[in-house]
Amino acid sequence: MSAKRPLDDAETDAGAAASSSSGSGSKDITVEPYSSYMDVHAELVSLKAMPSEQAILAACKRAQLTILTTTLPLAVQQISVRLVCQLCTHPATNAAEALACLVQALGAAAAAPSVRCEIYQTLAVLHELKGVFAPTAAAAVSLSADVKQTLDRCVLSDLNHSQHHLRCSSLAILAQVRPQAGQRPVDVFDTASKYTADAHPKVRQTALLVLLRQHMLGMRLPVDMYDECVVATKDDSEQVRLAAIELLWAVSSAYPEHPVEIRKHRASETIRLLDDAFVKTCDMVNDSSVVVRQRACTVLGRFKRVDGRFLAQTFSKQVMSNLRRYAPRGGYSRGYAGRNRGVRGGGGGGGGHSQGFIPTPKGDLDVESDEFRLLDSGAAGAFVHGLEDEYQEVRDAAIESLTELSTANADFAAKSVDFLVDMFNDSSDRVRLCAVRALASLGERSPISLTDEQLSIALSAMKDASHGMRTGIYAFLALALLPQPASLAQLARALAANLERYCPEDQMAIYRALAALGRSHAAMVTAPFVRALMGLSEHYLSREARIDDIAYAGHVILVMNSGAANNRRALGAVLPDYVYSHLSYIRDKYPACLPEDVAEAVPHRLAFVRLMLERPHVDDGVGRLALEDGREAAARAFAGLQHALASLCRCQKAGSEPGGGSAAAAAAAAALDRRIEEFARLAQEAQPVAAATTTSAASADATDDESAHQGQQTLLRYARLVHSVLQIQQHAGDTSQRTRLVELASQLMYGAYAVEARTMGLSRGALLALRYLRLMAHAAWMLAHPRALYDPRVVARMAEEMARRARRVEQMARAAAGMEGVEGVDVAELRALSDGFSGAEGEADPADVLRFVAGFRPLPFLPASSSSSSSAPRCQYAQAHFAPPAPGTATSAASSSAAAAAPRRTIEYNHQFPLSLHVQAQLTWVARRHSVRLVVRLPTQRALAYCPSAHSLRPLTQMHWALDCPVVPVALPLGSGECTQVSVHVALRLPVDVPWSDAFIVRGDVVPMGYAVERYYKDVADERCQGVDVVISEVPFAVKVNPVEVRPPPSAHTRA
Repeated sequence: MSAKRPLDDAETDAGAAASSSSGSGSKDITVEPYSSYMDVHAELVSLKAMPSEQAILAACKRAQLTILTTTLPLAVQQISVRLVCQLCTHPATNAAEALACLVQALGAAAAAPSVRCEIYQTLAVLHELKGVFAPTAAAAVSLSADVKQTLDRCVLSDLNHSQHHLRCSSLAILAQVRPQAGQRPVDVFDTASKYTADAHPKVRQTALLVLLRQHMLGMRLPVDMYDECVVATKDDSEQVRLAAIELLWAVSSAYPEHPVEIRKHRASETIRLLDDAFVKTCDMVNDSSVVVRQRACTVLGRFKRVDGRFLAQTFSKQVMSNLRRYAPRGGYSRGYAGRNRGVRGGGGGGGGHSQGFIPTPKGDLDVESDEFRLLDSGAAGAFVHGLEDEYQEVRDAAIESLTELSTANADFAAKSVDFLVDMFNDSSDRVRLCAVRALASLGERSPISLTDEQLSIALSAMKDASHGMRTGIYAFLALALLPQPASLAQLARALAANLERYCPEDQMAIYRALAALGRSHAAMVTAPFVRALMGLSEHYLSREARIDDIAYAGHVILVMNSGAANNRRALGAVLPDYVYSHLSYIRDKYPACLPEDVAEAVPHRLAFVRLMLERPHVDDGVGRLALEDGREAAARAFAGLQHALASLCRCQKAGSEPGGGSAAAAAAAAALDRRIEEFARLAQEAQPVAAATTTSAASADATDDESAHQGQQTLLRYARLVHSVLQIQQHAGDTSQRTRLVELASQLMYGAYAVEARTMGLSRGALLALRYLRLMAHAAWMLAHPRALYDPRVVARMAEEMARRARRVEQMARAAAGMEGVEGVDVAELRALSDGFSGAEGEADPADVLRFVAGFRPLPFLPASSSSSSSAPRCQYAQAHFAPPAPGTATSAASSSAAAAAPRRTIEYNHQFPLSLHVQAQLTWVARRHSVRLVVRLPTQRALAYCPSAHSLRPLTQMHWALDCPVVPVALPLGSGECTQVSVHVALRLPVDVPWSDAFIVRGDVVPMGYAVERYYKDVADERCQGVDVVISEVPFAVKVNPVEVRPPPSAHTRA
């Protein structure tokens, strides 16, 4: 590439004159401008390979000369401007010199408009990155006064250019440039306001966005801009109206109490600017554009201080009487006085009609009515229009705004409940779920009173197929207030039916809802209600209910949570004794569903039951004692593991120095092996006890314990990787152990990638230590490839990738120098290593590789940054758990009526069509949903990776996902056998450091001897080589399949 090749004498002589005029930085480099588009594009691509500082300076100089050479094609100049933008982010580049060159190109009269647009965009990007137009005290790059003056003159000149692209670009950078010339922000507002009425919509949109950006930066918008925003809301362009809505809210929030006079006919009234902006935004809900309607519904939720009469009008499509005023129309001066008498303009007499009176039939609209409304008819019923919109995005935005406004106005919240409950019947599951969450949010602030009609709608929505929808309705009903005991009994029966239908998925959510309903409806839980609910007779003894009956347990939870202990004690004459004997079982099996003082509700005749309820659960206490003992032993073993790992790192460093002994390193390696086995055994023993006692602990404490445990496990995984390094060093010099060496390199490479991909919260030093281990794995893999057996060009590519990895580790070590956990990194050694791998002929010396492997020393590993080294590291570990396969989880694409498959039954399908598996899993601590992959492992040991669709991953909580992928294709040839097992894993895709080599190392393969360099370039471009799939599911989703040949039944003609 041009950035890597040395500059010859011809180029130096040709570019000396041009380079002297562009600045004084890097005076010793003389180059010539680029001549073609492909040269500049190749330079942009080469920046990803991190070239040297000399190449960076030469590329920057050539790009500047290309911009100043106006005889070159416009495409070459434009891409040269982009190249300068990329190069200015490098610390070796003189940013002030590059900016001066760009401004000089702007001042040239021959500069094309497209090039000027590109320069303006580049200046805006550089201002975001380095603050080049900030005040002198805060600017990272200082500009001279001449450069600032030239730039200011060019921007003002291009504002009046005939091409709208140039006007947009200059207008976008106006706010950054003008304050440098000594102007005030008000002048920027005045200049940008002139272009809100430009002939081109792009310019009008840019002007509004400039004003909005100034508001977001803390500048106070002038109140006179409100009229321009109102005019912009009626613009023909959709993008202009979008910007106008945001700016309308910005001005109204800055001046909420400013008076606005509304004039119609001969009457006028003054209202607040905030209320008038709310009315204008309501009118935008009826816009023809879907995007504008969605934005208008979103912005409505920000008007929390609007007048209540305008809020109430959003639920009615007809203008209310409190927003109507009467005013005289036409030439009748006394019409306003006669309006109250039901006549238009009372004549000279007393009560007779005037000469020009025309009666209006009842039911028709009087267009000549002497009526003056504070808002247009289109603004009335804004939320009704939004909730009835045909697009679900608009309905979602309307529901969110309803929720936001209800938090600030209790009356509005009471009126919005009816509309939100009606959204349970929406056709979109996303809208229904949004409405449920909105009602639950309202109920947390104040109880929601439901009518019988609203309750019936909610009960019908409880039959929804979505688990999230049903859980949300349970949470909403738990916060509701019912009108009568019959409604509570109806709800209890519906919840019991859902228990039978959706158990055990919805069991705990329904129990929590019943407990909350009992606490909020204590007055309704009377003796007749309890008898009717539990089927108890007033005159006969009742048969004892089964203790494992889930509906019976739910009824007990409802009754025992009804009010204070005195109210529950009054039910002692109604409830049979077996109910109280079951309380201890229900309390232990379903924690947090019974009140803490449930023992006080037990009658005195059942003293033994009261004693059982007051005594803590024996198994739980024993489990906690065992857990504490196990944790103390694991903590001691973890401290020993840390000490052994640190001792090994110190001994390896001492052994690499002159006079260092190997006896101490061998002893430290043996101690590390013992500590690994001890800590792994104790952690495995303590894990089941911790899982058994986590349910009764607080969620925050359980999360902290889990993060500390995963931090210790991360250090254990790193110690095992260091153990693999020791094994590699043992087999490094033995040529007969090539297969074992490749296997160990594969384990080390994949293990380092797995720790980085699955662990959240790693420090900068931990990431550097893992990359250093991958460098070791790469070097060990290269030892298994004798140079004489391969094409020299292939060997050169292998050495180039090794040098690239070494340079990246070196740069990361330089960036992390001085940080916590990065001690002991020898940057000079890494630089010598990269220089040794990239020789003059592009080939690596095997002796240098062997010397590096033999003298490799692992870096200290601190999983997460903490205040003290003695404290346990805390991080999280990505995991995936498959749901058990249900009947019908596998269907063949050839037929829609395939046979249902049991969990362990062999699935037969037509071999001509792929088999579709239905996979469901729970993913925890996964930050990026786009990195999730499904890896299908066939019996031929081939692995196929599939990327699930966006709607297959549903967020549960932060970084927790529910995977529901209905189609995972599996294709096998005929005759594979009926016991063929196919397994599916959940994996995370992590970008690799060097694509080609890492693909071979992770697979555990060596490069074939007849490998050609042409195949190398083909494999590098393959998408499968760009990342490594790290499996996060401990137990795979496995099914047995049997591909068969399906023949159609013979017809009557064939039988004949």
